[in-house]
Amino acid sequence: MKLKVTSYREFNTRRGVGYECKTNVKGIEIWNDGNGGGTFIENSERNDEYHHLTEYQLEILIDEFLGITPYQKLGSLQM
Repeated sequence: MKLKVTSYREFNTRRGVGYECKTNVKGIEIWNDGNGGGTFIENSERNDEYHHLTEYQLEILIDEFLGITPYQKLGSLQM
């Protein structure tokens, strides 16, 4: 089953902004704790089917859900 983000929630932390994403697979969530670390899969079911996904691949899934294209992302990096 292809993993897809179904909901997205941002929250503030002392060090930045974190987020939680629910997915179409029961027990699989994508997180960034907002404390300077990477984006990761929180997997309460301990199913290793999706643990091969890199942080970059997880960010692409989130961007797809939010409707952000690679070109929009590049534009936000320019000064």
